[in-house]
Amino acid sequence: MRIVITCLFQCYLILTANACMNFTERIPGIGIEDVEFYSLGEVEIDQELVAAFIAEKKIACAGRMVPSCSDLVIAYLFTKEYESALLLSTELVSEFTDEYNVVITHAAALELNGKPAEAIPFMERALELNSGSHKGSEWIHLSLLKERVRGGVPDPWALIGVKLRPDSALMFRSHVDYKQLLRQVHFQVNDRRFFTPVHDPLYGALLFTYADLLQLNHYRSQAKQIYDLAKAYGFSYSGPVKVEAISKVDTPQELEVQEAPGAELSRPEEKERGISTVLWVVLGLLATGLVLFLWSKRKRP
Repeated sequence: MRIVITCLFQCYLILTANACMNFTERIPGIGIEDVEFYSLGEVEIDQELVAAFIAEKKIACAGRMVPSCSDLVIAYLFTKEYESALLLSTELVSEFTDEYNVVITHAAALELNGKPAEAIPFMERALELNSGSHKGSEWIHLSLLKERVRGGVPDPWALIGVKLRPDSALMFRSHVDYKQLLRQVHFQVNDRRFFTPVHDPLYGALLFTYADLLQLNHYRSQAKQIYDLAKAYGFSYSGPVKVEAISKVDTPQELEVQEAPGAELSRPEEKERGISTVLWVVLGLLATGLVLFLWSKRKRP
């Protein structure tokens, strides 16, 4: 029975390993709160545990470089050792050019070292390798990189490919999957929160679109808090911002969600359904094996 429980736990870890920052294994000492739409998650860092992980992983990766060494890059990013992260990720990506976790982690290391232009081709490659990761939201990460390279006043609509305020007032358009878009923006807002400086108008612009999507999904009281947070990060919108009932118009052709080049917007529920199916198959096989094992023991004299 202990073997069965261990197998089930290991299967669960494998199926959930790609949540947030592309861990191949959970890094001890990094606690990430997974929250629903209207909440912002927290990240807790136990410096001693993370330091111990880094020391151990450095020895292992010095002996033999493997794709899972990207976890060490992530640990460096969480402890804000950005230069060490980039040195290692550069070495990894030169050897493992088709490993999604390695490629996208290298893009993150470049971005956090102030090199968004260099990060763009790696983010595009990551989308080619796995466009459905992180609830299919990494196309927004690519938009953020491009907008950061463009510079100037951030354009919140360029980040999500949908102009939610054609005439300053927020409007609801039919045939736009606002819940899906909210899932994706929510993920990116939370994924970036720990790494974003106190004053970053581009992150503020992403928060502003997040607040708009909260309104469109009827989270009006929570949207007010996010609008205030967007302003605190340095983003200001020229028009009036009111938290109120949303107007409805029917011109869907103007507001189709734009996909990033080379990316497919996969629905998170499809991925979650796939993971659920795999988990049930694994459970079924383990249960069948357990029944056969107990039956064979019973049959023995």
